[in-house]
Amino acid sequence: MKDEYDLPTDAPGQYMPLRTGESLPKAYFPDKLPPVLELPDDVIKEASRATWALGRLEGLGSEIDNPGAVFSSFVYKEAEQSSQVEGTAVTVSDIYRYDVDDLRIQDTVQSDHEADVREARNYIKALNDAISYLQTAGIERQSITTELIKSLHEQLLVKDRSNEKDPLPGELRPGYAVIEEASPKGLGKQVRFVPPKPDSVPRLMGDLEQFIQRESNWPELVDIAIAHYQFETIHPFKDGNGRVGRLLVVLMLITSGSLHYPLLYLSSYIERNRTEYADRLLAVSEEGKWDEWLRFFLRGIREQAEEAFVRAKLLIDRRKEYARRYTDAPKFVRQLSLALFQEPYFTVREASEQIDVVYQTANNAVERLEADGVVAEITGNEQNRVFRAEEIMDIVERPAKALPNSNELVDVQQAWQLPDR
Repeated sequence: MKDEYDLPTDAPGQYMPLRTGESLPKAYFPDKLPPVLELPDDVIKEASRATWALGRLEGLGSEIDNPGAVFSSFVYKEAEQSSQVEGTAVTVSDIYRYDVDDLRIQDTVQSDHEADVREARNYIKALNDAISYLQTAGIERQSITTELIKSLHEQLLVKDRSNEKDPLPGELRPGYAVIEEASPKGLGKQVRFVPPKPDSVPRLMGDLEQFIQRESNWPELVDIAIAHYQFETIHPFKDGNGRVGRLLVVLMLITSGSLHYPLLYLSSYIERNRTEYADRLLAVSEEGKWDEWLRFFLRGIREQAEEAFVRAKLLIDRRKEYARRYTDAPKFVRQLSLALFQEPYFTVREASEQIDVVYQTANNAVERLEADGVVAEITGNEQNRVFRAEEIMDIVERPAKALPNSNELVDVQQAWQLPDR
């Protein structure tokens, strides 16, 4: 006789009743990885298309000596979108503005929005520190361990927003987790999914670690999709699982050799499709619908690689245009115009430190760039002025729908209809 805990035989786990007297009726226990899969042709084709899109994006990164000096805003973009998946309204500009002391010190009382921005800053630091660790330990899948994942969680939440619930930074959850959804009758929330019991989490994370580190005959992106599903199903932490899971995707893309710099911001795709994302994950658990999940995930990789390619190409073209425009200008003007890609929000004092000149020289450079419309002062102050790189931030923050098509991308001057000054 079928009961409420029965699942199809091809489901990669099972629901199991908890002890008598516990408030939750059942918890899901995923099977050991890897799952038994026969990849259909359309999944293999989608994986190939996503791999090609990543390769084209990676190729742009290889065009310049220091991708971090040009594409640092992409890490901010991922932090922005990851925060918005969590329900906040943080923007790339908010994060950059927070880095400028003269803006941050104006408000001595921390607001909820500032706490949200700080969470996004934690995300950036966790990602950058993890990449630095991988570069030291070796860019290989064996470098991704449970301990690394726990350190990501600790950095994300150790200085998180203040509340009564301790998120236990860096610690696997000691209790049950519950994933809720809005009740269809509008009566608050109802339980959608209960991840595995806490005493199973260390074993399941060890299994996930072994899966990530193993040699595979599947396309790398398929492995990443499976690992992401398993992590979110285990839900190993009390809070912050979504953010850590999205960071893990970026790190696996790097250790797989798909990217050498975090140019992809997959959180944007998840934010646009958050309901389908949650539904696809649950459908794997309850119905064994791996093919649907893999197609969804791989399509997201491809779409975001295409979008990131366009933004990266426009940034590179804009940087080349600045180099041409200021060839005959004083050296410090050209230096500052190129430094804007790494620090698009700045004070004159910060500009002087970045290009290593005295304050007045930096001020002269800022005035030249302001006169050319490259930067704009955003506070209206006569002192403690803060400047924004207008053209760069326009590329970074322009809605995806307003970007040129990646297959028809033309020179930046035509694509954005910007005058050649």
